[in-house]
Amino acid sequence: MDTKEIAKLVTFIEENLRASQIAGLSFVDARHFRTRLLSGQNHVVFGRRGAGKTSLVQAIKNTNKHIYVYLNLEDYKDITFPNIVIHVLVELFNSLKEQIRMSIRFWRFRPKVIRVTYRIYQTVKGLKQYIHEPDQETIDVKTTKNENLLLSVSAQRSSMAAGAKGQIGKSKEIIRKLPKNKIDYLRLKLTGYKSLLINIKEIFNDAHIYLVLDDFYFVDKNSQPELVDYFHRITKGTDLFLKLATIKYRTKLYRRPEDKIIGVEIGHDIFEIDMDYTLDNSEELQAFMHQLLSNAIEKSCAHVDIDKMFSGDGFPQLCLASGGVPRDFLWLFVKLANNIVSSDGLIGKTQVNESAIANLGNKLESMKRDSGDEDVILEDYLKRIKRYVYDEKRTNTFLIAKDDLESDDQGRQAIRELVDLRILHLVDHNTSKAPSDGRRYEAYMLDISLYDNARPRKFNQVEPGQTDEKARKDLLRASPLILFDKLREPISVEPSQTTDKVQKDSPQTSSSNSYDKPRKPTSEELQGQLSLSYE
Repeated sequence: MDTKEIAKLVTFIEENLRASQIAGLSFVDARHFRTRLLSGQNHVVFGRRGAGKTSLVQAIKNTNKHIYVYLNLEDYKDITFPNIVIHVLVELFNSLKEQIRMSIRFWRFRPKVIRVTYRIYQTVKGLKQYIHEPDQETIDVKTTKNENLLLSVSAQRSSMAAGAKGQIGKSKEIIRKLPKNKIDYLRLKLTGYKSLLINIKEIFNDAHIYLVLDDFYFVDKNSQPELVDYFHRITKGTDLFLKLATIKYRTKLYRRPEDKIIGVEIGHDIFEIDMDYTLDNSEELQAFMHQLLSNAIEKSCAHVDIDKMFSGDGFPQLCLASGGVPRDFLWLFVKLANNIVSSDGLIGKTQVNESAIANLGNKLESMKRDSGDEDVILEDYLKRIKRYVYDEKRTNTFLIAKDDLESDDQGRQAIRELVDLRILHLVDHNTSKAPSDGRRYEAYMLDISLYDNARPRKFNQVEPGQTDEKARKDLLRASPLILFDKLREPISVEPSQTTDKVQKDSPQTSSSNSYDKPRKPTSEELQGQLSLSYE
C-alpha cells in the first residue's frame, strides 16, 4: 500500500472537512435532497452537527437559475431579537443589490434597474439607522390645545343698563407618553419589503430567491419562532423561499400563545428534510460512507483502494463509531489513516474503538459548548445511562417506552439533545420489547467513545440492524429498559464491582478518563435536574 497516496488523501480531507463558502467536500446526495431543496417551497434541513447540512444548502448555490443568499446565523448568535431581523434584512438586500450589479449587463443604462437598486440603497440606509434605536421605549408627544374663554362685562345705572361680551384665546401644552416598539416598526415596513422583493424578482425574470439561514439553532430558542415568523410573512406573495439548516431538538419553529400563531408549522408552512441516518439500516449507512470516502479519493486524485486499508470488521465498525454522522466518520478515518502512514498497518475493529474512545473529551467539550446552561443536567443523565447500560448490564443498547417519552418532557428533551450531540444514537424509533408486553419502545445505542476500553470483557455489543435467521431483532428487543425516575436518582459513590473487575483485568483500560469516575452530584445539581423546563 502506497502510504504517500494515503497521506495525500488525508491532507485533502483535513483541508476540506468543514464546509465553508470557499472549501468543503462535495455533497454526496445519496437521497436526492438537492432536487427537493431547489423546489419553490420553504424548507428546514435537520441534521446533527457534521451531518452535512451546510454542504447541502451550499450545493444549491451552483445553479444559474436562481438567486442564492447565504447567512450563517452563528455570526449573529449574540444579537437579540428584533435586531437580528434587521441584520438579516440588511444582508439580504445588500446581497441582492450586488447580484443585480454582477448579473445584469449594462445595468447602469436601464432605468428600471437603477430605480430598484436605489430603493435597495434607501431601504438598507433606513434599516442601519434604525438598528441603533432601543427595542422598546416611551416617547413624549407634545400637542398644543387652544381654549377660548368667554368673558361677560355688565354695567347698570339708574336710567339704563348696558352689557358687553368677548372671547380671549388661551393655549395649553399637553404631553402624552406613547410606547415605541421596534418590531412594530418592522412589521409596518413589511409590505414595502415585499414590494421591493417583487421588483427584484422581475429583474431576474423567473428566478427564485433562496434565503439560506444556516446554523439556525444558534439563535436564542425563545426568539426562533418570532424570527422565522417574520421572514415567513415576507415569503407570502413573493418568490422568496426560506431554507433553514439546523439541529432538530435545539430548534423551535412554532408556538401558540393564547389565540396567536407565531412561527411556521412543519408540513403546512415549511417542509422537512431530515439528513440523519438511523443505525438500523447498516447496509444503507455503509454504502453512503463508502460513497463519501470514494468521493474524497476522487477529488484528492489519490490512488487509494478503500478495501485494502481495512481488515476484518474495521469498516463496518468505523461506520458504527461515526453514529451515522459524515464528519465524525471522516474525522475518525483521518486519525486511523495517519496511523497507517506511520505504522504501515490496517484499520481493524480495535483500532476504530481506540480512536473513538480518545475522542470522548472533544464530544464532552462540544456538549458543554452547545448545550448552554443544560450541560450539567445532560451530563448527569448520561452518567446514569452509561452506568446502568454499560457498567451493570454490559451492553451498548437500551430501550425507552414511547409513552414514557411522551409524558416526561424533561426526560424526552434530555434524550433528544444527547442524540443531537452525537453521544447517544437512535437505532429504532418504533420497536417492541422481548418478551413483548404490548407497549412500543424507542431503541438507542451508546456512542463507542463511552466504552472504557477498546476490548471490553464480558460485553455484548448489539449491532444495529442485526437479525436472526427469522429476521427478528431479538437482541435489540432484549436490551435493558431505562426508566426516567431512575435517571434522577443520585449516583452512588462506590463504583460497580463489574467495572472494577473489567478495569483490573484489562491492560488497555485508560486511567485518564475522568468522565467515568463516580461523583456524587451537588445539591445544586440535583435541584437543577428538577427545575429545568424543556420545550
